[in-house]
Amino acid sequence: MDPITPGLSSCVGLPLSALNMTAHPLNMCSMSIPINLLFDDRDADSLSRSKGGEQPVLEHLLSADGARTLSLAVDENYIFAGTQSLTNEITVFNRANLQQTARLAGHSGSVLTLLCVPEKRWLFSGSSDGTVRLWDTTTLTFISEIRPSYDTSGDIYSLAWDPRQGGTLYFGAQNTDIEYMNFGNLAVLEAQANKGIAMSSDLNSMTPDKDIGQPHDPTVKALRSSRIKPHSFFNSRPGSPDLYRTSPASSTAFPFPKTPSRPTTPNAASLPDQITIPHNNVVSSAHYGYIYCMTLFKRSNDATWLVSGSGDSDVKIWECQPAGGLKFLFSFDGLSGAVFCLVSREDLLFAGLQNGQVKVWDMETKACIRTILAHSSDVLSLALVGTNLYTASAEGQILRFDATFDCTATFQAHSGAILSTIIMPINEDRFELITAGHDAYVKLWRLPRTTSEPASHSADILVGTDGDVMLYALAKLVAIPSVSDNSHREDCRQSAHLLRRMLTQMGAQASLLPTIEGKNPLVMAKFKGQAASPLARKRVLFYGHYDVQPATEADWRTDPWELSGRNGYLYGRGVADNKGPIMAVACAAASLQERRLLDVDLVMIIEGEEESGSAGFLQALRRYKDDIGHIDTILLSNSSWIGEDDPCVVFGLRGVIYANLSISSGNNDLHSGVDGGSVAEPMLAMIRLLGSIATENKVQVPGFYDNVAQVTDAERDYYTAVASITGMDTENVMRKWRQPTFSVSSIQSNSSGPTNNTIIPKSVTAHVSFRLVPNQSIEEICSAIENHCRDTFASISGEMSLEIKITHKADWWLASVENPYFKALETAVEKIWGSKPLRIREGGSIPTIPFLEDLFDAPCVHLPLGQHSTAAHLSNERLRLLNLRNGKRVIEEFLMSLSSIASSSQLDATS
Repeated sequence: MDPITPGLSSCVGLPLSALNMTAHPLNMCSMSIPINLLFDDRDADSLSRSKGGEQPVLEHLLSADGARTLSLAVDENYIFAGTQSLTNEITVFNRANLQQTARLAGHSGSVLTLLCVPEKRWLFSGSSDGTVRLWDTTTLTFISEIRPSYDTSGDIYSLAWDPRQGGTLYFGAQNTDIEYMNFGNLAVLEAQANKGIAMSSDLNSMTPDKDIGQPHDPTVKALRSSRIKPHSFFNSRPGSPDLYRTSPASSTAFPFPKTPSRPTTPNAASLPDQITIPHNNVVSSAHYGYIYCMTLFKRSNDATWLVSGSGDSDVKIWECQPAGGLKFLFSFDGLSGAVFCLVSREDLLFAGLQNGQVKVWDMETKACIRTILAHSSDVLSLALVGTNLYTASAEGQILRFDATFDCTATFQAHSGAILSTIIMPINEDRFELITAGHDAYVKLWRLPRTTSEPASHSADILVGTDGDVMLYALAKLVAIPSVSDNSHREDCRQSAHLLRRMLTQMGAQASLLPTIEGKNPLVMAKFKGQAASPLARKRVLFYGHYDVQPATEADWRTDPWELSGRNGYLYGRGVADNKGPIMAVACAAASLQERRLLDVDLVMIIEGEEESGSAGFLQALRRYKDDIGHIDTILLSNSSWIGEDDPCVVFGLRGVIYANLSISSGNNDLHSGVDGGSVAEPMLAMIRLLGSIATENKVQVPGFYDNVAQVTDAERDYYTAVASITGMDTENVMRKWRQPTFSVSSIQSNSSGPTNNTIIPKSVTAHVSFRLVPNQSIEEICSAIENHCRDTFASISGEMSLEIKITHKADWWLASVENPYFKALETAVEKIWGSKPLRIREGGSIPTIPFLEDLFDAPCVHLPLGQHSTAAHLSNERLRLLNLRNGKRVIEEFLMSLSSIASSSQLDATS
């Protein structure tokens, strides 16, 4: 299954109400449905008021390899998604980078429910195969399989955990039973595995009580009645084959590359591979229907209640015994539909029902205090954060209710039923809502802050949490189509003004600098270091660009002008080239400044014409050089890694010469049948001329290779290291990065009429390029090219004319790997990524680097942020979220390390 449906995007950082629905009518996750359309046929008493509030923001979209996610769980490190698929795996996503880390396989049926136990670092999973499995959340490995007392339990729908006396697991099954297991007596569990017999009734023994369900008799069917109201999602019968059920398989974790290995949790070491629930640990026929949901309810007197909801339209409350066991207390009977979900807050219990209602009870008085007619379809999931209740329906809608049961938000979260929701804490006042839908997507929604005071724009920008500011600011920048052409001149102006405002809010002194008439302005921002004396501070110049390449929207899977997050990647035009790196640098400086750790001055110069030739940039920099001031080193981040997994540092780029060669006959277009063979033909002359410039692997221009630097042994080692990782040949790596080349990009026939096979064109133009390397002189090479072409053309034909036009030229760049700034950047990369970066060169050119080095007499260092698959300039440009966040951290480390570099040169230059 394609993980993204056309028209469906995840709008990272953008309020749902602010999205352009006209251009993208199918953008379901961006819809905000008016409340009056949802409730116009409902009893007015169901909602005291409907008032608008801040909408959740869709931050990221995950896909478990296209499988439908039925259940969710989270801990401090991972998001767990239980799936319905051919393999019925639990897909594990790393919370830090939102990418798949492992797949936990072993269930032979769909994973219907998940439960994390943080204090034990355990994950329980219940399945339609009738078993519960226990997993270690540190090593992501299988621990044990828990089998019900009898094989007729059917699907396991619900799980609950009482932490007292070693912990007791309760699970609700399709056969209407509640079964439980206490993990306090590991010796008894181990003895069971060693002897292969059922556990003794001594474990978790209970005093017989008429309120406790009797031991299960497999010959007696659980009572059924007309009160049972099964649901289409939950209605497989006990023992019936599951749609995606596979043959029994061993429990296996399939880790992705570089999954960290951690020690096994100590309290799992003594558990057997398989545990069978003893007969005495069964509350038989606890309900008259499938037990869809359970939750624990803590009482003020230290008592713990288990609340269970069922297809029989009842909610039952049980007192949990400290070492396991249940005593029936009371029930809420005869509700208007099956009970699919339960949550509690203080003394309130909320139940989501089959007919769209949410019942609310005061558990102290046992009174129903509110019936919320929330949805027109079944309420399948509930989530609580603070005093806000989120209700999720079978139609994919989510509503939010506040403490007074007023509806404060409504939005379409999925295109099908929402099967699971869970709250994920980010910090003390920020939470995310995770939703899993029938449409096979898992979505992460940023919720409004729990503080009662709305955050100002400035406070939003100054948040120090990793990634929050970057995503917000990056979404705003990507939303502006700042293509540096005449049709987007106003967009570029708005982008420059937005960037200036954001950098100002981050703590910089920012301004706009004009270049030449009709071209986009520069943005200059200065983050001032904390050292009192300017002489005591290093000064770093960051160069970037806010303009982007055009984007053909039809070729994109999501809107290129809307930042979209899915499976750990951010998509959008400019996200990698170069708006993402700009935000990483700015947020790094702002974070250090806020923490009083910025000991350097950072000057950011961000232009708006880089993608179209940097017109006016060189003149503007010379004009504002004194305003920028002395610079010790220049930082760029405008390229990508050589592969997907290994961080890199760039130490060289090739130079470039673009030229147009035009040959004209001086005649009009001729007919090949009438005049062919009797006249000189420009196309044939062009082919001979181009053939004289280069053979397949060697440029024939005299003197072209005279000054090419020889390869040192140390340099060859860099290429060998890259070749071993990429699988390329070392010589091929060198040909791409450090050998000069000649290429023909196009040959254009300049015919005055229609082009067909009978026409001899009057003139022909070839667009060619030369890539240069150290230590070739760009002026000498230009002269050599012109001389060679004219000499060769003179021998081809004297009846035609040749015009040579150099359209663009940029010098090569090579950094010294012994430079202290280069070493500081390498050290910062190694500290954050945990491995020494590859030293790479690139075949492309960045004309501004040698210019900036000459202008400020300062060395440049180049940090690539994107992976090889970034697709800058192409459709579906993307940047891995981990790379963006780690890039920010690398820049922080780099800036903090500069104060330790000897400053004698700086003092001499400033004095």
